[in-house]
Amino acid sequence: MPLHLREEFLAGSGSISIRYFLTPSEKRPHLEVLVIRYTGEYPSGSGGNADAVYMHAMAKAAVAAFEPWGVIHDLSELRYEWGDLLEMVFGVGPEFEPAPVALVVGPGCEEAIRTLCHGIDSKEPIDTLGWVFRDLPSAWRYVVDRIG
Repeated sequence: MPLHLREEFLAGSGSISIRYFLTPSEKRPHLEVLVIRYTGEYPSGSGGNADAVYMHAMAKAAVAAFEPWGVIHDLSELRYEWGDLLEMVFGVGPEFEPAPVALVVGPGCEEAIRTLCHGIDSKEPIDTLGWVFRDLPSAWRYVVDRIG
């Protein structure tokens, strides 16, 4: 029987861009924090599943390649309205303890992230999560304080 191969590609819808940045921690500059910046428009609902899988895979690849001591997922330039699978990205971080991970939200995704994390009917503010921030410096402070 002949072997039939089907080529596959690791990609989302093409509407999400991902960039990586490294920054030193404060007390131990040799221990770096990885900032993963996601920009673009996340398709709504299950239409975003391929993008969530792509974002998750690219975040895991970056953690493996750069070996950071903390990770900040910067969604401040992402437009996102709904889609449960996006949550899989939030937990990607170092695979050792401590493994601080933070999230930065912006106006195009804050409310949707809030309801994704707290529940669709929740009135709980996003601030109560403790690891979600509206600006990168606050997220960085959270992560480096946990690195030590």
